[in-house]
Amino acid sequence: MTESGKTKQAKAGEKVGPGKYVCIDCGREIKIDSVDKDLVKCPTCACETYDCFPITHIRPDVKTPDDAKHPPKR
Repeated sequence: MTESGKTKQAKAGEKVGPGKYVCIDCGREIKIDSVDKDLVKCPTCACETYDCFPITHIRPDVKTPDDAKHPPKR
């Protein structure tokens, strides 16, 4: 959620960052891991608008699953 209390939205065709995108019509989740991937129309209902839940919690020094289990000291 943003500071105003509304969830940010994205449209199909936009380049979006990594995160979870939820179709506003049917609720289907699409997970994107790549930074340069385009958001596509919903495969279930062809809706073009998604609520965005970007990945913002990853530390830059956590690069592997093992790092996540045992984070490097700061």
